[in-house]
Amino acid sequence: MNSKHLFFRKTSLVLLLFMISFANAQNKISTKTYNKLKQARLEFENTPVLQGARHGISVRDMTTGNEIVAVNNEDNFAPASNLKLLYTLSAVDLFDKAFVYTTKLYKTGNLLANGILMGDLVFQPSGDPSFASQRMNESLDSIVDVIVNQIKATGIKEIKGNLVMELNGFRYPLCGSIPIEDVGNYYGTGAWDFNFNDNRIDVYVERSTEIGKPVKILYTKPEIPGITFISKVKTAAPDTDDQSYVFGAPYTMPRYILGTIPAGEDTFKIKAGIPNPPLSFLKLLQKKLNDLAIYVEDVQIKYTQKDYKNPIWEKNSKPLLYLAETTNDYSINHFSEAFAWLLIQGNKPADGYIDKEAIHDFFVPYGFEKADIEDGCGLAPDNLVQPAQMTDFLKIMTDRLGGNEVLSILPHAGVDGYAKYFLKDNPLQNQVWVKSGSVSKVQNYTGIFKAKSGKFYSFSVMTNMFIGKHKDVKTAIEKLLTAYIKNL
Repeated sequence: MNSKHLFFRKTSLVLLLFMISFANAQNKISTKTYNKLKQARLEFENTPVLQGARHGISVRDMTTGNEIVAVNNEDNFAPASNLKLLYTLSAVDLFDKAFVYTTKLYKTGNLLANGILMGDLVFQPSGDPSFASQRMNESLDSIVDVIVNQIKATGIKEIKGNLVMELNGFRYPLCGSIPIEDVGNYYGTGAWDFNFNDNRIDVYVERSTEIGKPVKILYTKPEIPGITFISKVKTAAPDTDDQSYVFGAPYTMPRYILGTIPAGEDTFKIKAGIPNPPLSFLKLLQKKLNDLAIYVEDVQIKYTQKDYKNPIWEKNSKPLLYLAETTNDYSINHFSEAFAWLLIQGNKPADGYIDKEAIHDFFVPYGFEKADIEDGCGLAPDNLVQPAQMTDFLKIMTDRLGGNEVLSILPHAGVDGYAKYFLKDNPLQNQVWVKSGSVSKVQNYTGIFKAKSGKFYSFSVMTNMFIGKHKDVKTAIEKLLTAYIKNL
């Protein structure tokens, strides 16, 4: 993920010392322990990459709820993907963990004896973010084949009507503060009422071994009629990162790709976002049916859902608990955004995007009255939360769901998803469950650790506005957390 334009004020060292001293007095930890924690904090602050940056730390006793460490703990920070903890845990809290999203297919009209359907084939989705998701180990081609085979099994040979997607109102998938360089890419598509293939389309390009050469588009997977890509990408040095960005708003089919990719001989893949997943899926299915001589007249999107009986095909998602775990493991933006729609909008028909006031009101009971939550995944740079709010939230959710449930939803350090790189090969990795949050100039870690004493603590370490490499900040946070585990 990538976003920019964050700005924050700095807090004086005097205040830092006062706050950690206050936490020491409140919780009555030993002088020896206090000195070790203070030394670890000072070493963290003196990390070269953090000079001139802002940071906040909160460590909370999960038994008493008291903060053991409080450094800038009530300052506002961009949470990035730490925000996903709010939506994943709240969803499991408010919905049965066995809850599933369902997508159904109906036929309308009359099916004649010769196999001609004098009506429509109608899909009714329910907001499933995981339909044909690679993260669910599902194959788009396989699912399309299953649908086609079911249409054949129903006896349909021709459709004198349309392929229709009936959506539950009009949903604009993004909040208004997502950076323009993000929304056209696979990670910035938002959550639609119907999603498929992680709302991702891969653009394969031919590149040169020479620096500064234009890049030629070869083909896309999947092949979706109606989407056009225009490349303005050039090659950069072979050892550079992928710096290509896809530009285009939701619902607009022309896509412009700008930036650079590393020079090389082989084909290169740029991961773009699908601009209108409901319409794109219908067009993809229409092409498949027509290629098989099952002719369908057209495709159509409707923004109301009628009541039908007896679907000819339906598909359930995996249980909500599994979706929540996967969302955190791989920091999947549109999964988390789908949870936001589920929590805030519920079954009510959509009419635009989720209002941030509604998001705020929803999370007030969870301790976020003094927070500014703009979206459902943390991609918006205007999101602001406090480290103390995050550790308190984990305490609240542990009391409501139970410790084992919360730990299962949090990625396990050194093991699960992207967290496998945190404390990897460190003997303490088995004692840490953590969600990372990273955008440009932001690196955060929030989670729970089991200390040497056997007690559990929630923690949130947030760093904003640093200039340097994210891996250097990660290393500094790992060292700080190791000191807390060993001394508490």
